[in-house]
Amino acid sequence: MSDETSAEQWYVLEHRPGPALAAGESVFARPEFREHVAFLGRLEEAGLLVAAGPLPDEDGAGMTVVRTTGSPDAQEVHRLATEDDRCVASGVLSVRVRPWQVMFSA
Repeated sequence: MSDETSAEQWYVLEHRPGPALAAGESVFARPEFREHVAFLGRLEEAGLLVAAGPLPDEDGAGMTVVRTTGSPDAQEVHRLATEDDRCVASGVLSVRVRPWQVMFSA
C-alpha cells in the first residue's frame, strides 16, 4: 500500500428524510432538495465525491461516499455534511456521517 493510499480517509454519509418533512411527504418533491444536489456538486468539484444516490429499498434514503487524503479531516467532513448541505441544515434530510475503513478498492 502506498503512502498516499494509506493517508486516504473514506466516509459514508447516510441520508434519510428529516424532521422538517410531513408524514408521507417526499424529500424529492421539496424545493430544498436542489440544495442537496448542489452540495453533491461542490463535493465533486473539490475532488471528494466518489459516488452518491438513493437507496431504492427505503423511500427518501440515500448514501454518499466521500474520500479524502487527510484534508478535510473528519470534523470538517461532518461540518460539510451537516451545515454546507442546506437540505440537511433545513431539516428536509438528516445525515449520519460514518468513517469507512476501505480495505479494497479499484
